[in-house]
Amino acid sequence: MKTNILFLISITLLISLLLIAGCATTSLIEEPTNHESTLLLGRIKLTGENFPISWNMNREITSGLAVYLVDISTKEVITIRSFGKDGLFHLIDPDAGQYAIKGFELLKKSTGMRISLSYPRGPIQPIYISIKKNCVNNLGDIRWNEVYATQVSKEVKTNRTEVIFSVIGMHTFKHNHDEVENWFRETYPESVWNQKEWVDVTISSD
Repeated sequence: MKTNILFLISITLLISLLLIAGCATTSLIEEPTNHESTLLLGRIKLTGENFPISWNMNREITSGLAVYLVDISTKEVITIRSFGKDGLFHLIDPDAGQYAIKGFELLKKSTGMRISLSYPRGPIQPIYISIKKNCVNNLGDIRWNEVYATQVSKEVKTNRTEVIFSVIGMHTFKHNHDEVENWFRETYPESVWNQKEWVDVTISSD
């Protein structure tokens, strides 16, 4: 599924320093908490293009990205964050049932820069998924792209400069469940999750 959208985001520059890159290592996966544990997992990658060079955004970012889910039955918003060079995100023991993917967010801070980038802005057609109990629910890969379009405004304040600019955003669900499962089994060969049933999470707009 692909969605094109134009929206505004803001960046606060305290001084002109490069954004520190995210973690480039693969972290340990959390293991099941009991014999009926459920896992939702996927991978996400943000690619930035045409941003000012000093912002260090023209690259692939995998660590520290937030994926927001909404539990349809309880309306609870759940935040899952990616980590490592592969952008793995996972949720341990979610309730079985239907969820909506609300969007994605990047929030990066360093000594001299704070960048907040969220996708999408404004109403969109809901994206629904179903989670099955006592299984590994494999969402596959999400590709998130942002292309800098133009500066909208710039305001110099006492200790910072705030820039508002427009970007063009797009996301794609790759549906490459086999690839992600094989990657997981190779990366975490000792994980107990490998002994569970793996199910492909499908995307629906209904």
